[in-house]
Amino acid sequence: MDKPRPLVEVYNLKKYFPVKGVKGPGVRAVEDVSFTISRGETLGLVGESGCGKTTLGRTLLQLYPPTAGRIVYDGVTLFEGEDPFRPGGPGRAARHTCADMLPYRRKMQIIFQDPSASLDPRMTVGEIIGQAIDIHRLADTRAQRAQRIGELLARVGLNPAQAGCYPHEFSGGQQQRVGIARALAVEPEFLVCDEPISALDVSIQSQVINMLEDMQAQLGLTYLFIAHDLSVVRHISTRIGVMYLGRLVELAPSDELSGHPLHPYTRTLLSAVPVPDPRASRERKRIVLRGELPSPVHPPAGCPFHTRCPYAFSRCGEEPPPFREHAPGRWAACHLLN
Repeated sequence: MDKPRPLVEVYNLKKYFPVKGVKGPGVRAVEDVSFTISRGETLGLVGESGCGKTTLGRTLLQLYPPTAGRIVYDGVTLFEGEDPFRPGGPGRAARHTCADMLPYRRKMQIIFQDPSASLDPRMTVGEIIGQAIDIHRLADTRAQRAQRIGELLARVGLNPAQAGCYPHEFSGGQQQRVGIARALAVEPEFLVCDEPISALDVSIQSQVINMLEDMQAQLGLTYLFIAHDLSVVRHISTRIGVMYLGRLVELAPSDELSGHPLHPYTRTLLSAVPVPDPRASRERKRIVLRGELPSPVHPPAGCPFHTRCPYAFSRCGEEPPPFREHAPGRWAACHLLN
């Protein structure tokens, strides 16, 4: 029996931001990233601040125009382009093949990290949610529109009577629920959850996570869940990808990555996850990285992690390790594994 096609496919995706006065690509925010997401799956994405997680999610949705690579959604190529800064390339923005994104805006949505910054303070929550319904013409009458807004508010645990309230009248957790309701308004298939709980109190985080899991079970949603808290990602994700300096360094099923990490950077992240057992916490060894995170404008040659890796040897600084499959479903980029 043939394996079903993934819902989302990303191949060699790159996103560069030009820097004034700097020749070349500038900030290499996303560098040669490839992965797939199956329908109904949650792919978690972790890494320290500045590693390119958020940029990857927004580039995937083409909120940022990709620099190079290929993005496929449900078998349709949404973007395809060559790296203009490759050896022999033009060194400037190249022509790309892009699909009309409007029909896919309905299928692909995002939940932003900071709800207070992503909700227009001049609009009521009913207007915020209704705006998406209006753009995609999902209601024929005012009554249908109002009913749909009320249903969405109820689905995320808010009172439909609050549709006339403004964002500042809600708590942070309630604002994030409004953001989720806005994303659900167009009945999407795929959601990029961009650190949706990082700005919330710990007591509220579990409520939002449980709500996202319930919605996935009820609506058949597919998630790219971005966060820096590995314990949260481990709980909600089917598979986990680990990013460092714009690159994907490991990708594996959640349990296998947690129990047997392959990449030294993944081991470092796992060593920082708090353990609820005081005795076990005292006995475990915390791995502390040396040096500073390199600049994405001038990344190191070879493996991007070799300047901080305790196991680095000469080859690590000379050539980048290939991101390849070392066991079924276990992908990593490290010379120690070759």
